[in-house]
Amino acid sequence: MKKFLLLSFVLVVGLMIAPTNSEACACCGTWQVKNVAENDQLNIRSGPGVGYGVVGGIPSGSACVIKSGQCRGNWCKISYAEYAGWVSTRYLRWRDKF
Repeated sequence: MKKFLLLSFVLVVGLMIAPTNSEACACCGTWQVKNVAENDQLNIRSGPGVGYGVVGGIPSGSACVIKSGQCRGNWCKISYAEYAGWVSTRYLRWRDKF
């Protein structure tokens, strides 16, 4: 019983001090959405071009956009939150630590 209580305590404390996604990406730098109107979002597409369907969006000014693969022209494969797809690099800028 004591081992169970100790393990439970360690687990709860570990979850309390674990970094959130924004803290985790803030430590290392990340890509941020730019040149998108404040009330709009950057479309995440299923392929590298406007002819591909929209699979998600990133709100204007958001950070923690991770380049996750190859780029084709000015389109790069990214991941953001639960989304993965392609965005135009003209709407991204590198941010060092926040």
